Amino acid sequence: MTKHREVIQQSLPILDWPLKNAGDEKFFGYVVSIGVFPLNWENDDGYVPYVDFAYGHRYERYRLPEDDDLRRQLFRYMRDNINQTSCGGMYGKVWITLTKDGYEVDLP
Repeated sequence: MTKHREVIQQSLPILDWPLKNAGDEKFFGYVVSIGVFPLNWENDDGYVPYVDFAYGHRYERYRLPEDDDLRRQLFRYMRDNINQTSCGGMYGKVWITLTKDGYEVDLP
C-alpha cells in the first residue's frame, strides 16, 4: 500500500483583523484553519491566535480578535466544512459583520 503524503510549505503573513468599527463587514470565503502560532520560535514572546480563509486563488491568514463568540462561530463553519468534504465539497464560506453588539457570521 502506497502512502499518500501532501507537503504544505507556507510563508503567510498574519494580517491584522480588518473589522475595527461597528458597521464594518467583509466577505472572507471558506474557513479552512484556526490555530495558534508562536510569535518567535527562539524565545517565549507569546502566541497569536489566527484564522485562515480561502476563496478562489486567495488564501489569507488573520489575527483573531479576542472574541469568544466569533471564534465559536468560525469553529462551527470549519467543522461543518470538514464534515461536508465526505460529500464532495464545502459550503461554509462566510461574510462577517461587526455590529455594536459583536460579530455576526453569516453565509452570503
